[in-house]
Amino acid sequence: MLESLQSAFASNQLVSGGAALALVGIAAMWLREVPGKAAAWAKHLFVTTLTVDSRDEIMFPALIEYMDSRDALRRINNFTVRTVRQQSSAYQSLHDELQQGGRPAARFSPGEGFHLFVLDGRLMWMKREVQVAASVIEKIALSTFGRDKRPLEAIVGAAMDHRIERELNRIAVYVPSPYNNEWTRARLGNNRKLDSVVLRAGQKEAILADLHRFFGASERYETLGIPWRRGYLLYGPPGTGKTSLVTALASELSLNVCVLSLASPNVTDEKIGNLLASVPRRSVILIEDVDAFFQQRSKADTGVKVSYSGFINALDGVAAHEGSVVFLTTNHPQLIDEAAIRSGRVDFRLELGLCDRHQLERMFLKFFDDEAAAVRFADAVEAHRWSPAQVQERLLKVTVADEAIDLFRERPPEEMVQRLRAA
Repeated sequence: MLESLQSAFASNQLVSGGAALALVGIAAMWLREVPGKAAAWAKHLFVTTLTVDSRDEIMFPALIEYMDSRDALRRINNFTVRTVRQQSSAYQSLHDELQQGGRPAARFSPGEGFHLFVLDGRLMWMKREVQVAASVIEKIALSTFGRDKRPLEAIVGAAMDHRIERELNRIAVYVPSPYNNEWTRARLGNNRKLDSVVLRAGQKEAILADLHRFFGASERYETLGIPWRRGYLLYGPPGTGKTSLVTALASELSLNVCVLSLASPNVTDEKIGNLLASVPRRSVILIEDVDAFFQQRSKADTGVKVSYSGFINALDGVAAHEGSVVFLTTNHPQLIDEAAIRSGRVDFRLELGLCDRHQLERMFLKFFDDEAAAVRFADAVEAHRWSPAQVQERLLKVTVADEAIDLFRERPPEEMVQRLRAA
């Protein structure tokens, strides 16, 4: 029977031809995959690749920022740019930032696609792509010839060192998240030198010494059974440096700043309690323009969602957060309920006023290294008439010391001066 089947199969040319074609097709498919398999095999043996994507919230931005510092990568003609603002306040507008001498920075990195370059004497290539699925993921694959991973590991290490150095030399500013009851980092700001804030003689030294005493007294607070917390009230006219002082003190002490506005419609009693109980480590809490909260909460159409009791309870609740420091700022201290800033809630009060003679002289020296000209400037400009912000704005306009006095010959309107003084 087997012989008859073989004979029938052999005599049937259609069947035998089909079988031959099938074998040829299988062989062709296998041969077609050989180049791809060979390429993959060669890549595996002779190419080392590093891959990172945007889901890594530390390494990915660190690598992007590091690219901006390398000339070999900046010379690539297909690139993308990211704007980084250097503002001094999380709520400051771009206009105010520019008015105060700030300027947004542009960070460049290779754009989407394939790039070939030489870095540190080694040929490398990069593929950058954006994948859109349930979420947008950006991926970077960095490759070089050879099986030695050390060149790519060196790039990762240098990128991380670059990021760490920037983090250590910057101050992190946190704001309430609009989506939940937690803090979110709004930006990294430049550390501000304490010397850049010009106050009346002895004021900076006094508040800095008080902070040092507080941070060094944890055991004493514990022994006495007193909650280890400290409250500060900074008050005075607009433009006298209240927020700048907090930023400078935080920079001096290597602390972060958590900025909170009680007048924000996104802040409720529940949210403020959760926020003040979950402050990031080594941070100060800055509650700005407290008077605005007390003014707006009495209006029928106000958007303020925080009640007075909610504010007080949250402020007292900070006592459970060991080592917490709270700064309250206001232009109008007389509008604040005295119970809200009583001893125990506020332990240190500091008035920041219009420039006295000492401040005028020191501010002049920030712009011009000329002691004699600084004395002439302080003698010529009327004291207690200009805010530090006004003095700084005018001094920024001149490049020659002798021209500075002319800008102050036209005094601010008396109405403005009285308003500032009353504030």
